[in-house]
Amino acid sequence: MSGLLSEETTQLFDAIAGILLRCFLFTVGASLFVWVVVLLMGDTIYQIYTILIDMSRQDYHQFILYSLTLVKVLSVLFFLIPFLAIKHFLASKSRKT
Repeated sequence: MSGLLSEETTQLFDAIAGILLRCFLFTVGASLFVWVVVLLMGDTIYQIYTILIDMSRQDYHQFILYSLTLVKVLSVLFFLIPFLAIKHFLASKSRKT
């Protein structure tokens, strides 16, 4: 894209960046909530899982670890990186004026 962005386009990109940042913060908060719940009620949750699915304690810990890791990676990939890209793009366009 060459030239300046219109004010409407800049506002649209800024709104999208704001939404992406809120989504990232929400997923980080949800991950922290799950981590705290597992930390405080890990045995209770493990007992519920063993009723539903026959799994060892090691499998349970791996499941929790992999689930939280997947959420973190997807959060960064789909929310934080696009947010940073949009902010960088808008900053580079504003410097050219």
